[in-house]
Amino acid sequence: MKYALVTGATSGIGLAIAEALLQDGCFVFLNYAHDAARVGNVRAQLAEYGERMGFIRADLAEYAGADAVAAALPAAGLTYLVLNVGLTDRTAFGAVTAENWERVMRANVNVPFFLIQGLYKAELFAPGASVLCVSSLLASVPHSVSVSYGVSKAALSALSGNLVKFLAPAGIRINAVEPGFVDTSWQKEKPPDQRARIEARTALGRLAEPAEVAAVCLAALKSTYLTGAVIPISGGYGLK
Repeated sequence: MKYALVTGATSGIGLAIAEALLQDGCFVFLNYAHDAARVGNVRAQLAEYGERMGFIRADLAEYAGADAVAAALPAAGLTYLVLNVGLTDRTAFGAVTAENWERVMRANVNVPFFLIQGLYKAELFAPGASVLCVSSLLASVPHSVSVSYGVSKAALSALSGNLVKFLAPAGIRINAVEPGFVDTSWQKEKPPDQRARIEARTALGRLAEPAEVAAVCLAALKSTYLTGAVIPISGGYGLK
């Protein structure tokens, strides 16, 4: 059986990716940080997959979380690792603090690096393993809402390319995806006029469904000749 780990997996894109991997026959570890009540809801939502899932509580906004995840994984090794945790800070430019900036960088790029490195050193990747970094369209398209988020996601996209030469000798592939605006709970809370402006700038005229993003992620994970790629999933945002 193939084992997969999805970080930040109990909602939104992460949950959709976890479900896609379950549908593909994997045993999936779903990582979460704090919300045990949500775990119960997710377990019920995915009940049809029976015993092919487990939950790992670890705060991957902190370095210690990477060690906690590694300790919970089976010796058989991961075939798929999906790095989906992402934090933002909407503090206006001019008021951003060093603490908040470092918190976003730590969660979005630093901890992912040390998690990959830790799993590699512990030989917890299965032969032919595949790593996927869930970056963001805002890595490539600057946005006014969160400077630290966009910069950290740009670094995450760059990280995937920079690690290719270190992971390829071990037969491990690594890629990144840059989803645009996805119809998760975060986007559903936006005022209708903001959503309309996003849709007006998107060639396909709508936001993505989480399952559509997950389908691209699953294809990237499974593609045996894909490594070092950064794949946009934007619906043609900015091309209309």
